Amino acid sequence: MENSKYLSVGALTKYLKYKFDQDPYLTRVFIKGELSNVKRHTSGHIFFALKDGNAVIRAIMFSRSASGLKFEPEEGQSVLLQGRISIFESSGQYQIYVDSMEIDGIGMLFEQLEKDKKELDGKGYFDAGHKKPLPRYPGTITIISSETSAAYRDMITTLRRRFPLVRVSMINTMMQGRGSRQAVIDSLDYADSLSSDVIILARGGGSIEDLWTFNEKSVSLKVFEMKTPVITGVGHETDTTLVDFVSDVRAATPTAAAEVAVPDTRDIQDNLSSFDTFMMRSMSKKIEFHRNQLESLSNYYKLKNPELLYDQQTEKLATLRMNLDTRVNTILREKRYRQNSIKDKIEYNSPRPMIERFKEILGESKARLDEEMADTVTDRKKQLSSTIELLNSLSPTSILLRGYSFTAKDGNIVRNSETLAPGDEIETTLSDGEITSKVTEVKNNVRK
Repeated sequence: MENSKYLSVGALTKYLKYKFDQDPYLTRVFIKGELSNVKRHTSGHIFFALKDGNAVIRAIMFSRSASGLKFEPEEGQSVLLQGRISIFESSGQYQIYVDSMEIDGIGMLFEQLEKDKKELDGKGYFDAGHKKPLPRYPGTITIISSETSAAYRDMITTLRRRFPLVRVSMINTMMQGRGSRQAVIDSLDYADSLSSDVIILARGGGSIEDLWTFNEKSVSLKVFEMKTPVITGVGHETDTTLVDFVSDVRAATPTAAAEVAVPDTRDIQDNLSSFDTFMMRSMSKKIEFHRNQLESLSNYYKLKNPELLYDQQTEKLATLRMNLDTRVNTILREKRYRQNSIKDKIEYNSPRPMIERFKEILGESKARLDEEMADTVTDRKKQLSSTIELLNSLSPTSILLRGYSFTAKDGNIVRNSETLAPGDEIETTLSDGEITSKVTEVKNNVRK
């Protein structure tokens, strides 16, 4: 058998790759699908799979294209891709090489929904502490729904069957499509003003687009701000919308919302029957107990002879009085003993003797201080007289009284003739007055 007609795996793969690369319908394709197994390599390349309900295709987006993405690819996102189809030779698998990627319309809505959910959760809007309790037996219920829907009819049927005493009011509201968001908000506002005990916000199942009004952030905030407890029952059991997280109670379906809102009269009747049986048994036991107690007391010998009770209480009172007197005397004796002990301690530690001793010492010190002060004053007076006499002997006035005088020019004392010149005006001070004169001649007597 000739081997030349058999192709190797590599040759076949190269041939198929060549066909893929030359096919004009595969060099530029537009695909939408859901991301799966998303992995971002350290090099910046993104590896993932694109799938829908029928098939899966491998995909790769090189770093040069991935760097321009305006979002972070995540598992489950619905996206729109542009790229080319080719074969990866090493594995022999065909895959799409993605040039551009963007979130599909509904995918963008889910992206925004996740952001809103994280924001409200971060602010504590989902916390159980914000949930208002439902009244056990509501008197009035307001339903916000479409009055033509099967969901509304199911809720009315359920409410009438379970608790026919409740009064139900209906606010017919647009639940999907353009304008439904504001319609639901206005209906919630109006329902909150009716002072109902409970509000049910509900609609039947549908596509995600039909239910999207209840994923709107503004609608969810309005539900959170309601003063009246709100029960949400949107879609089927598997549907969960943003309003379900902020409402006071989330029901799986509209019918379940009606069941949560009111009790079942059959359960109430069963509870009443149980309470009635319990109360009858309790009352019978109490009556029997008190009857036995009364019979026991009526046969008590002291009740047949009341004077025994009097004598007993009189004796008890006398004993208590005696014990009281004894106790009072004991307490008084202890208090007197303690008082005398404290008095002795006070007298022993009294500062009076020490005070008298310090008074004597103070008197002696005062006398000694007065004597020393008198001697000091006398000595100081003598020193002062001597100092005054010395000052008087050195005083210019004393010198003047002895016949001397001093001359000044312009208020300054003339100490030598060199400071004067003919024509200068000088003042001469004597002991009994002053003389003003002019210099006519200056003679210098130089002493060597």
